[in-house]
Amino acid sequence: MRLARFFKLVTAPLVLTVALALVVAGCKTPNLQGPVVSSPDLATPTPTPPALDATVPGPTAAPIRTGVSDEVIRIGVIADTSAGNAASGGSESAWLAMRAWAHAVNSTGGLGGRDVEVVLFDANVFDHRDAIQQACESDIFALVGSYALFDGDGVDLLNDESCLLPDFPAAALSPDRRASPVTFVSNPTSNTIWQAGPAQHLSERFPDAAGAVGTVVLDLPVAFYRAQREIEASEKGGFDFVFQATAEVIDEDYHALFSAMLEAGVLGINWSADSGRLMELLEARADLFAQLPAFDFGQSEEGASAATEGDSAEAGREVPVGDDQEQPQEDAGEEEPSDGPTFVLCSADCYTPSWAAEVSELGSDLWVSIGMFPFEEPGENVELVRYVLFLREEVDEEAEVDLIGLSSWASALLFEEAVNRAMFTSGGGLTRELVIDAARTITEWDGRGLHGSTNPAEGIPSPCFMLVSPTPSGWIRRHPPTAGTMDCDSDNLVDLVETATLGLDSS
Repeated sequence: MRLARFFKLVTAPLVLTVALALVVAGCKTPNLQGPVVSSPDLATPTPTPPALDATVPGPTAAPIRTGVSDEVIRIGVIADTSAGNAASGGSESAWLAMRAWAHAVNSTGGLGGRDVEVVLFDANVFDHRDAIQQACESDIFALVGSYALFDGDGVDLLNDESCLLPDFPAAALSPDRRASPVTFVSNPTSNTIWQAGPAQHLSERFPDAAGAVGTVVLDLPVAFYRAQREIEASEKGGFDFVFQATAEVIDEDYHALFSAMLEAGVLGINWSADSGRLMELLEARADLFAQLPAFDFGQSEEGASAATEGDSAEAGREVPVGDDQEQPQEDAGEEEPSDGPTFVLCSADCYTPSWAAEVSELGSDLWVSIGMFPFEEPGENVELVRYVLFLREEVDEEAEVDLIGLSSWASALLFEEAVNRAMFTSGGGLTRELVIDAARTITEWDGRGLHGSTNPAEGIPSPCFMLVSPTPSGWIRRHPPTAGTMDCDSDNLVDLVETATLGLDSS
């Protein structure tokens, strides 16, 4: 995925190679032959002496690795850092965020009085199972802030009693990772409950386009499972899908793909892949539209009426999230894009701060749904500011800030909470089992104001979301209109039925 920059561009992913030195204690094999003892010359036999224990003593058994001592707690991060991640991108943001978080924690006395050390395990996109195996065999206490495309590979190893590392990833992308009993996400995605709020809002605002929606699914299992859940939830939210196609991971013909959409009468696009591929689709759309005569589509009376009614109902759905979050909408000097006959809805994968100016040239009908507060509205959100500050000041002054990194930071805060609860309830003890048990008690959590209220213990997501659109000067909020608020209507979450078990290992 093409990485944008919030303040400056970063072009070289940062990869840390961690070297582990094994010290093998040499043990000399003892001589068990012993001196030869002559038998006495007696008429009666002497009793047979007891047999000697011929067991050869081996080296002293190595101590069990727990990743924690009185001075240090060592955590691991699994990320796709060396392969460029042609499928999704952004994985290195998780690694950089965890380094920034470690600096932040250590600057205030550490975690549980211990300095935090961070170890990278490179999943290299297709080697995630090996990365899990390495993590289980390494001297680390937990996995924190991980983000890898095929994060379901090796979950059976993670859940095995010989490993059972507490797992706090930035996101659980695969169904099996979401179902892991040792995995806890700050702002989780569920296999059985999905966010339908964006579809509900756009269906009310663009009723014609919502009745003719098309979607494109990347040709990867993890992308297919996600897209099918997204389709079921969006249909419950009011979308009617008239087109679905599969796109190749590389070398897809997006001109042919968009032509097929036009032939199917698609007016709304529900995009579940990354921003780079969406850019290719929008460029193909612009090329094809440039070849067509100009038409004044206008807006149907029904659509205009629905938009007016939707705007009047905004205030009833706005919910401030976090402490002291609500504030007036600042004048960004950019008018809100006007509604047309079409929309393109993309998930948080399309939100990076500086991508807005680039993509805004390709149309004003792009809506991006995010479940965390945007970087354009730091306000008094302490953790958002700390993430940017420690990333830029302590790790890389040109590093990109994005929602993957911020999600890693949020899950690291969740790990902090679990550690603190474990130490409190045990009177100062700290083990992996104690942290897992403590995490299972965290049923109300908002990432210290970074997102809406979730239930990490049971993997229940937040109903809160907001919609933003790109302009030449950056992202602007579209719904709800008041800064510092999100749409947190409980009806935003819907139960999945047909796709609830899709992609889950039957074992």
